[in-house]
Amino acid sequence: MDIKVKKLLKDLTNSDDDLRALSAMTLMKLDFPDRAVREEILLNLIEATQDQNVAVRFFARKAIDKIRKTEKLLKTASGETSAVDPAEKLVSGDYQDRLAAVMEVKASNRADFKDQLVEMLGTEEHTFVRAALISCLAGFLKKDEAGILSRFLSDSDNRVRSNTIEALEILKAEDSIPALFSALSDPDNRIRAVAAKALQTFGEEKVFAELRKMLESPEEWMKGSAIYALSHIQAGEAIELLLETARAATHAETRVKAIVALANYHDSCAYGFLKGLGTSGEGVFKETAQKALKLMEEKFGAEPPTRTLIVQPEEAGRSADGKIDGKPAESDKPEDLASTVTRFFRKGKEEAVGLSNRAALNFSVTDLKKELDELCREIGRIMFDVYQAGEIEYADMLSIGHEILRMNFFIQKYTEQEEKLAGAKPEGFFGQLKSLFSKSPEQKATASQAEKFSKRRDELLLKLGQLAVKKYEKDEFRHKLLEPHMVTYQKLTKKLSGEQKKLDEN
Repeated sequence: MDIKVKKLLKDLTNSDDDLRALSAMTLMKLDFPDRAVREEILLNLIEATQDQNVAVRFFARKAIDKIRKTEKLLKTASGETSAVDPAEKLVSGDYQDRLAAVMEVKASNRADFKDQLVEMLGTEEHTFVRAALISCLAGFLKKDEAGILSRFLSDSDNRVRSNTIEALEILKAEDSIPALFSALSDPDNRIRAVAAKALQTFGEEKVFAELRKMLESPEEWMKGSAIYALSHIQAGEAIELLLETARAATHAETRVKAIVALANYHDSCAYGFLKGLGTSGEGVFKETAQKALKLMEEKFGAEPPTRTLIVQPEEAGRSADGKIDGKPAESDKPEDLASTVTRFFRKGKEEAVGLSNRAALNFSVTDLKKELDELCREIGRIMFDVYQAGEIEYADMLSIGHEILRMNFFIQKYTEQEEKLAGAKPEGFFGQLKSLFSKSPEQKATASQAEKFSKRRDELLLKLGQLAVKKYEKDEFRHKLLEPHMVTYQKLTKKLSGEQKKLDEN
């Protein structure tokens, strides 16, 4: 092991949060040809997954995933993976062999290994293998056998606890409901969100009270987890909480997440809110609402929703003539001035301002190019999520993903430094990115370090999106998450081509 790697491992246990996070991030980027070195680094990284700092845990897990993939590729190249039967590898002294065997059993749906896996789960000491065993057994156990897994809800490893919750949800084990409620108090916010989602599938409405607590937490990560859980719950209460957050959250990015989450519902209340915000909102919230409407349309079709999951209290007081307590229904009210002005400007810049044909075409081409760039940036965000899930193997895309990850690190680092200098209360290393839209014009006049890195990240997201589109069109890379966006991309490209042709002929 060279001195550079030794120093990185030493930094991984340093008392400084930033240094530990940078060490884990650097280890994630490096390659380690020597197996003994990989083993030692893995042991250190596994310990780092329990670090108190969320950034250290995040980069440590990414580094571990990369090393595991390297091991798999090396074994495949040498022919090791196909030469050994899963039964032999399950009793191997090397945890990586045991882990690979469990994953192989799961992938091939070998239910004949069920009893051996259950017995193995009772004695397995390595957390990675335990987590994989639980995930695998979820497909083999029966509902009345869920007790075999329930005890792992209190496991010391957060990945094991998370997999256990998901397994109990798959098994629809109602007997586990009391234990799942205790998971709502788990110190890991992701586990709290997974538990909330699982409980809701059992019809436990009490989960919304816990999700509200998470949304009221001062920790932005907690709010993000709550929004994630709510976005997967098809219930009126979920929409109400998301609407409340989208309207009133103090942190810009929390509001943005809630606005995007509303796109998961073909609901008239969610649609009406997004439509209004997309028309009369401000800055990033207006743009996000417009994107959410497009996502809703791609998912459910162009027809606006006519029903809502939210129970409307006033419906009980509606009379046969459409009036509520003697008052006209909302749709019967005359259009106000704001609506009239909005409708007027929707006719388009060309008609309202009286532009020449060539000027109008110029505006149209410019707007379409901006819309394509924004779509590519959105595709870039999706691909970054895919990158973080470890589903990208192209070197050029990985390189951009690494760079975006580095930008996120520095954005948070400098954001927290600036907040401390301003006397703001620190939120933790990866607590939340500071919103550019919450700053005063005086602060924006002199771009901060965080703002510079944010700008660079946007450029990288655009580059990653454009690269993904290029590979998609060449059939080099396909992902189901890209399909609806590529349909929109092709429509915009075709429209741009037509407008450009008109402009050239004019």
